[in-house]
Amino acid sequence: MDIIKASAFSCYYKINGESQQILKDLDFSVQSGEIFVVVGESGGGKTTLLKCIAGLCSFIEGELIVDGESNGAPTNIGYVRQEYVLYPHMTVYENIAFPLRMMKTPQREVDQRVKEIAEALEIRWLLTRKPKQLSGGQQQRIAIARALVKRPQIILMDEPFSNLSHESRLELRKLVKSINQTYGTTVVFVTHDLGEAFFLADRIMVLTDGEVEEIATPEELRAQASSELLRGFLQQ
Repeated sequence: MDIIKASAFSCYYKINGESQQILKDLDFSVQSGEIFVVVGESGGGKTTLLKCIAGLCSFIEGELIVDGESNGAPTNIGYVRQEYVLYPHMTVYENIAFPLRMMKTPQREVDQRVKEIAEALEIRWLLTRKPKQLSGGQQQRIAIARALVKRPQIILMDEPFSNLSHESRLELRKLVKSINQTYGTTVVFVTHDLGEAFFLADRIMVLTDGEVEEIATPEELRAQASSELLRGFLQQ
């Protein structure tokens, strides 16, 4: 079943008072429970697409249905950005609990959910620390935990590992796979790292200048790149 579906979907930004098209007539779907990876060069529209899925873009055309909402602002989504964006004055526990506090979740349930997700992500021993006491990999685990604690059906991840060490990136790639398999969470993952894309993806969408160049499984992409532009990108 499709949880995200775009039909002739376009997005525009106002730049210096002029409207500039960023995403151009996109047609694609994301199936519930899959890891859908979006790759492409910088400026190709990857981050804009995530913002549209999250309901953060207003200048749009066509239709984008997300978890039953058409061109709206779906609520059951987690969003992990490249920057960790943790609250420095809060403990790890309070950082993770923050979305639940905003939802006015009862304290007993907050405590249960925070401890449950911290256990799953192997960060329970960090709950009393502040962000400045953590490594980059640990901070990104906290950001992922905060996105997951409200039990979203969809989690959006915008190049979340690009600022991390090689070792941390490998660990967190495995974590994303585990989250997908354990919770059945649909993952839309943006990256320019093809190794990352091939490791994670059930399917990959290649965006070039705001347009869909190809949608295929990693195996299909390796075997039958359909254009010279795509073949050049895959050989980088």
